[in-house]
Amino acid sequence: MEKSKLIFKPQYEVEIRCHFDSADEAYRTIPFLRACLKHEMVWASGIYGEEFFKAGKLLRMSKTTVDGKTEYYMGWKGEDIGTFANIREEIDEVISGGVTESRILEKLGSQNRTLPRNNISAELKKLGYQRFMSWRGVDLFGDYKPLGVSLKLFTYRALKWPVLLEIEKSAKTKEESLVRENELRDFCDRFGLHSRLVREEPPTLLYEARFPKK
Repeated sequence: MEKSKLIFKPQYEVEIRCHFDSADEAYRTIPFLRACLKHEMVWASGIYGEEFFKAGKLLRMSKTTVDGKTEYYMGWKGEDIGTFANIREEIDEVISGGVTESRILEKLGSQNRTLPRNNISAELKKLGYQRFMSWRGVDLFGDYKPLGVSLKLFTYRALKWPVLLEIEKSAKTKEESLVRENELRDFCDRFGLHSRLVREEPPTLLYEARFPKK
């Protein structure tokens, strides 16, 4: 089995998101945005473990195609510790060739951390993490190096906010993540984005749309 690739950076994801009525409105608001979004990602993602999700964590498996290359991922996120931005400890593993000594499976308490890709869902189910939600879409993404941000334009009509722009920085430590959070606050000040901020992350918005409170 091909050895899995582990992505250790960023250890902390620091991000904000803003809503717009259309992609054109986003381009008008942030002048450099259109030129930054140089890549297209076609993706499909499954979310696992409903109680885990309700506790503020995230476990997902995804298939992505970027520039003609398809990869499979497993992702884990811890609880949000941010106040202005969403700050979450994050682990991503490329599982296209399976996993070897998976850190995510270790966190979930698995004794089988080396598995072919087709067996991972069964292992998650055995651990009590069944898929309860799935979706697919197409994103545009890129970087703006002068301000050190990664940008992703997300369009999904079923959500409360169908056009979202995610603005992200990364950090290796919790302390550094707080510095990056303040930098994103400055970004909002610079482009007048505070009234557009959306605290909920896309999977949360999807859950609210799929399972409305009675």
